Amino acid sequence: MLTPFLTIATFGLLVTPAGLIRRGKNPIGIAPYAGLTGLVIALGSTIWLGFYGGPSQIFGGFQIDLFTYFFTGVLLLVSLFVAISSLDFMKGDTNTAPYFGLLLLSTLGMIVLAASMDLILLYVGWELMSIPTYALTAIKKKDPNSNEAAVKFFVLSALSSALLVYAISLTFGITGSTNLPTIASSLGTLTGDTRSFALIAIVMFVAGFGVKMAVVPFHMWIPDAFEGAPTTVAALLAAGAKMAAFAAAFRVFIVAMSTVNIDWYSTFAIVAVATMTLGNLAALMQKSFTRLLAYSSIAQAGYVMIALSVPITAGGVPLGLAGGLFHVLNYSIVKTAAFVAAAAVATRLPLNTLDSFNGLARRMPQTAFNITVFFLALAGVPPLNGFFSKVMLFTGAVYSPYAWGGYLAIAALLNSGFSMSYYGWLIKRMYFDDPMDSSKIPEPRAYTSVMWAATILVFIIGLYPDPWIRLVQSAACSLRSPVPC
Repeated sequence: MLTPFLTIATFGLLVTPAGLIRRGKNPIGIAPYAGLTGLVIALGSTIWLGFYGGPSQIFGGFQIDLFTYFFTGVLLLVSLFVAISSLDFMKGDTNTAPYFGLLLLSTLGMIVLAASMDLILLYVGWELMSIPTYALTAIKKKDPNSNEAAVKFFVLSALSSALLVYAISLTFGITGSTNLPTIASSLGTLTGDTRSFALIAIVMFVAGFGVKMAVVPFHMWIPDAFEGAPTTVAALLAAGAKMAAFAAAFRVFIVAMSTVNIDWYSTFAIVAVATMTLGNLAALMQKSFTRLLAYSSIAQAGYVMIALSVPITAGGVPLGLAGGLFHVLNYSIVKTAAFVAAAAVATRLPLNTLDSFNGLARRMPQTAFNITVFFLALAGVPPLNGFFSKVMLFTGAVYSPYAWGGYLAIAALLNSGFSMSYYGWLIKRMYFDDPMDSSKIPEPRAYTSVMWAATILVFIIGLYPDPWIRLVQSAACSLRSPVPC
């Protein structure tokens, strides 16, 4: 049951020392491939356990259920894509072995978050995820932009950690436990004296998770951090760390806080609308491709927030929650690959101006085609994968037990349509504008392999959504267990 966790932990500890193995005076370069091996074994075991692992089990603070396997599989896939693209990105760098070691240890923290059913273990996973990403952001030590991004990221992440510790301490003080189901039982019987402390704890949890989830108003660090960080690390932050934070938020709010008599659902709805609206409006005004992806990432977080706003329908079916999980899967695949595409373009062209993408279809045809697919998927164009997850989310909002559910769905639908303005604008640049130089640009195989793998998944999930919808529905039900679906 714990095979994925033990595999990543073992390989994460071995990868960095493996970089010291030499043949003569030269390192043999085994570390990156050892890291890839660990990720492949962990992902394979996760898929196998998801199908044949049996009923949910508890190991201390670990909850091993389909929700855990789902997020573990998604996060391992993100890290695998990042690792494959990093083979080219880190080629010849003296910090290659530490880079892959930190990548695996951060991934371990992410999957621990997804499995945590205890607030202490959740915080350990949070820090295990966060600390390696600070070093990864600053891995290019001689690049001042990378160092600046790492400092900004560190300061805001330290704030989020402090808020989480405060929230955990308040929750323990109110309930006398850090176990999520026990907390849920205690919060259901709150009196007026302790209810205000529960409200403060919820606010602290929202703020703490909100920094990593990059929702408004905690999104300020994202554009600068993504632009300054190595592009492959930005992919890990955008699709890995952000979705791991959502996994933790789902655990805390759906399992522990669902019984407290405080209306935090409407708060999440307001945050969702503000996040997707600001993200889309800001993305339209960007001149840098990386910053455009960063603000697009903020907007996509707003869609996932709908799952926390309207997790169940009036009939008790977790449609909104399942739609959120489906969007986590689709977003993670597409956004990781979009940043990998940015890394491919950055090998020869600057990313700080969109003029680099003029006529890109003639210079880098594979990259241009894949970026087009990714952008259309993010916008929710049928029959690509993003369309079906958004349909589930919007439908869940419409059939929610709240009067404002329909308005939330309309706001999300309008934002989804608006996002095509900047996605379509860049696609137009790639295919219809004339480049300043028409010479072909080599497309590194490590990058193109990740992009094509992601594109294939986009079409497979979009054309055959049924098994994936059943998967996310089952994962949503396992999170709400023992509540029947």
